[in-house]
Amino acid sequence: MMKSPREIFEGKKVTVMGLGLLGRGLGDTLFLLRSGAIVTVTDLKTPEQLAPSLKRLEGLPVKLHLGGHDPADFINADMILRNADVPRSSLFLKTANDHGVPVEMDESLFCKNFEGTIVGITGTRGKTTTTTLIYNVLLTDRPGVHISGNIMGHATLPLLKTVGGNDTVVLELSSWQLQGFHDSRISPHASVFTNVYPDHMNRYSGMDDYIQDKKAIFLYQKENDFCVFNGDQVESGSLLSEAPGQKYVFRIQDVPLDWKIQMPGKHNRANVAAVVCLCRQLGVKDQVIREAVEKFSGVEHRLQWLGEKNGVGFVNDSTSTTPVAGCAALDSMGEKHILLVAGGSDKNLDLSPFALAAASKAHKIALLDGSATAALRSEIISAGGKDKVLGVFDNLKDAVYKLLDDAKPGYIVLLSPGCSSFGMFQNEFHRGESFISLVRQIME
Repeated sequence: MMKSPREIFEGKKVTVMGLGLLGRGLGDTLFLLRSGAIVTVTDLKTPEQLAPSLKRLEGLPVKLHLGGHDPADFINADMILRNADVPRSSLFLKTANDHGVPVEMDESLFCKNFEGTIVGITGTRGKTTTTTLIYNVLLTDRPGVHISGNIMGHATLPLLKTVGGNDTVVLELSSWQLQGFHDSRISPHASVFTNVYPDHMNRYSGMDDYIQDKKAIFLYQKENDFCVFNGDQVESGSLLSEAPGQKYVFRIQDVPLDWKIQMPGKHNRANVAAVVCLCRQLGVKDQVIREAVEKFSGVEHRLQWLGEKNGVGFVNDSTSTTPVAGCAALDSMGEKHILLVAGGSDKNLDLSPFALAAASKAHKIALLDGSATAALRSEIISAGGKDKVLGVFDNLKDAVYKLLDDAKPGYIVLLSPGCSSFGMFQNEFHRGESFISLVRQIME
C-alpha cells in the first residue's frame, strides 16, 4: 500500500535547492508545504530574478535564502531536494553528503514512492514529442495515466497526492534528472532511448560522461522490464548489450506508410516509430496507436506552425538548441524558401553541420546575438553562405522584420536557432513565447 504524502514528509526538514522559473521547483515546494514538511528554499538567483515564482509563495511558511546558498541549510536538514539544473559537483551537495543528509531529485524520489507503472523517455532529441504522444496513446487505452518529468510547469513529486497504485506515469527524463535514478539505482519499468547526439558539452567532460547519465533509463531495470532503442542509429543500438531487461529496437520503416502523420520531418517519423514499438510492448492495439498518432499535430515550440500572413508562413522551433535539431528543422521544410532565425548561446558543440545546412538550404539568415553566434556566422560564411547572412541582431523583432524584407508568398520564417537561448532569453520556452507574441502582432 502506497504511503500518503503526509506519511512521507510531515515534520521533515527539507531544503529545496533551486526554485527556478519553469514551475518544477515551485510545484515541489508547494507540495512539500501542503504535506507538512518544514521547507527552506535556496537559489543562486536573486529575488528580482525569481519574482514570478516568489509571488506564489507569498504568505506561506517557507524560509528563503536567495542570491546565494548557506551551508547550514545543507547540514540542518533531513533531506535536500536538488533541482536538475544544479550540477552534481556543487560543493553544497558535498556538504550535505559529508554530514549524512540524503540528496534526492524530484522524479526519482517520486518513483521510489510510487507503486504503479513508470514509462520513461530519454535521448538527445525527440523526448518531449515522444513522451507526449505516448501519453496520448495510453490515455485512450487505459485509466489512470499521467504525464510529467522534463516538461515545463510539471513537477513530478506532487503526483503522489493524486496517483493510484495501478496508474501509469509517463516521464520525460533529461540526462541531469536521470542522475537521481543512478543515485537511487532505479530505472523505469518501460523505457525509450530515442537517440544519441552531442549535447550539453559545456557541462559534461565528454560524450561518455553524458551517455552514462542517460543509461539510467535502463541500467537498473528488472528481468520483466524493457527498453526500446533506436535501431536506425549505431550509437543508440550499441547500448543494447548493457540493458539487463528485455530490449527492442524501433526503425522508421516500422511505421506503416498509410498512416497520416501531421508532424513534418524524418525525425518525427522516428519519434512515431519509438511510440509504436513501446506501446505495442505495453499491449496497445495498432488501431488505437494509429488513431492517436493521426490526431497528434505536435508539441509547442517544436516545428510549431503559427499560421501565415500574405502567404508567408511562420514556424516556431525554439527548442532547437543543438546543431542536430537545426539540421532536422531545415530538412523538414522540404523545398520551401526558408528565412531562418538562428544563433544563441554556446554549449561547446560542433556548429559546422548546422552552418552547412543553413548555407545551402536557407534563403536568408538573421542571427541572434549570443556566445555561439560569432562562430556560427563564421562557419556559415565558410560554407558559402556569406550573401545570405543579414547580420547579427540583439533583439528578435529586428531579426524577424529584417527577414520579412525579403519575404514573398510561399516563404517560411523559421525560428530554429540550433543553439541554447541564455542571454537574450530566460530559456528556450521564453524565446519561443517571444516569437509567438511577435508573430501574433505581425498577423493582426
